Amino acid sequence: MSFGVLTLATRGDYLKAIGLALSLRVSNPGVPLAVACAPHVRPHVERYFDLCVDENPGLRGFVHKIHLDRYSPFEETFFFDSDVLVFRPLKAVLNAWRGQPYGACGRYASDGISPFGLDTKAVLKKIDRKTLVQIDGAGHAYFRKPECVAVFDLAREIAADYKSYAGDIKFADEDVMNITMSMLNLRPMPHFDFWSRPLSAKGKIDIDAAIGKCSFVFVDTGERQEPVMMHFAANEAALLYFRQLKRLFNKFEVSTEGLAEQAFKDFYLRELKWPIKARVDIFKAWLLARK
Repeated sequence: MSFGVLTLATRGDYLKAIGLALSLRVSNPGVPLAVACAPHVRPHVERYFDLCVDENPGLRGFVHKIHLDRYSPFEETFFFDSDVLVFRPLKAVLNAWRGQPYGACGRYASDGISPFGLDTKAVLKKIDRKTLVQIDGAGHAYFRKPECVAVFDLAREIAADYKSYAGDIKFADEDVMNITMSMLNLRPMPHFDFWSRPLSAKGKIDIDAAIGKCSFVFVDTGERQEPVMMHFAANEAALLYFRQLKRLFNKFEVSTEGLAEQAFKDFYLRELKWPIKARVDIFKAWLLARK
């Protein structure tokens, strides 16, 4: 197949993957959809996708994202995380992405620490580059076969030797791809009018995934943005996301069982558990400093 969309689904997020698929049925009718998942997840998602691909059982967590070329059945692929909703036709923007074999929205950085702990200056010195691509929290990627295979091969090499690039920090697929794109001189794509998160908006978001609508004033510039996608990363805006998923599920007459529980879990993690843990960690550090 020449072009399609790929996502990943797990036992914990398959309802979100279904929501992504339904949003694509609204905004991109006729575009084939594929999902990579474990055999025990397949019965939950297969009816909503055109193709189901077995994930590599030897991989865990975010490592799957550096094997997307092996999961995709398409020559050209837009990959989206399961916690993404899509609002506009992808084929309308496809030509803008075809200039290189792999791309994602991002920017350049020359210093600082990534959200996952990567020391920008240290890794730039190791790879002999002046700036590092940063696609942190991207939730998406475009790639084209067979040219993208070399990109993913390098990413897998970096991941296999991650400590020599990143030090003793937790693995992050975004930082692996940041290093890969920088080493291969692959430019990040601009965010505006493609990528967004709920935090991108200043004030109210005019959104209805059931009719492919999303519009808001961009917090950084004051301009109105109508993004292709919105990424509800890190359980952000759990109640807003729940309402959109419920609209999509109702539109396509899909059972909403489990959606409310998912929303409560996301809200609890982001608004209660994680902030409390952060404060406890700060307090522990303060106690250690006093000893």
